[in-house]
Amino acid sequence: MKTVDSVLQLIGNTPLVKLNKVTSGLEAEIWVKSEYLNPTGSIKDRVALRMIEDAERLGQLKPGYTILESSTGNTGTSLSFIGTLKGYKVVIYETTPGKMGQEKKNLMMGYGAEVRTISPAEYEDLRRGVPGAEIELPGRRICLALEKKNSDVWWARQFANPSNVEAQRDTGREILGQTGGEVEAFVASIGTGGTLMGVAEVLKEKNSKTRVVGAIPPGSKKEMKPGRPYPVSEIEGGIIAEMLMKPGLIDEVVTITDEEAVEMTERLWREEGVFAGVSSGANVVAAIRIAEELDRGQRVVTVMHDSGDRYLTTKHYVT
Repeated sequence: MKTVDSVLQLIGNTPLVKLNKVTSGLEAEIWVKSEYLNPTGSIKDRVALRMIEDAERLGQLKPGYTILESSTGNTGTSLSFIGTLKGYKVVIYETTPGKMGQEKKNLMMGYGAEVRTISPAEYEDLRRGVPGAEIELPGRRICLALEKKNSDVWWARQFANPSNVEAQRDTGREILGQTGGEVEAFVASIGTGGTLMGVAEVLKEKNSKTRVVGAIPPGSKKEMKPGRPYPVSEIEGGIIAEMLMKPGLIDEVVTITDEEAVEMTERLWREEGVFAGVSSGANVVAAIRIAEELDRGQRVVTVMHDSGDRYLTTKHYVT
């Protein structure tokens, strides 16, 4: 039986699980990286830990500082968990509208964070899905202003923080180890872009022919297309802009509807026992599309970003 000195040692090294029922009729295999088994229930535990510890090492985050972030929920929850555990005050600007936002707010408050809710009117209707890269912008403006005004705050800046990508390179290395390096395609929803970019870099270093596909909800107002510029400013662009312009890294970005994502999420719960969130359902929809083009024994890998427990009241595709 494994023993650890701190719950932080339980972050990462998640299992890779083969899907069996929702893939019926496919020649190729689909394997899912079970990131919802991290301590707070999401892949962002990896990111939060790496961002905080890198900032501490570089002297950017010191005892007595306040951690700031704008989040649709998962990164905010992970920062709340790790930041509070390390003794920092954590302030999160929660940007998910409606009941989903309240559920996530309760999680963050439970870990000890101060949560300030922002609900942009243009995203009140979640039926088309919500892109995290856009809906977090109002909260990022506030974080930027507070950072400029106060010397004792550290804005995690997940959308542009290189530690985000580095954390997910670890995820990519785990996937290579678990598959023996045999991965024909990798799929992940694009929030900050950290997961897709970090894993893609590692997989493509191993095999440049590995197909890498990003998934987004149709509610996105800004085009994400490999090779085309994405808006860059103090509060946007960052990892996404770099990722899209890096030659040969991302092969395609596909749109998954809210309805498709929710339906597959519910199938994963019932048919596979995989209790993951709606972005995970979207990932599997995209993975199936790719697997339909592959041969027997070939492998598509994707990630189960977060737990289904934060989608019990309302299910929508939020990246």
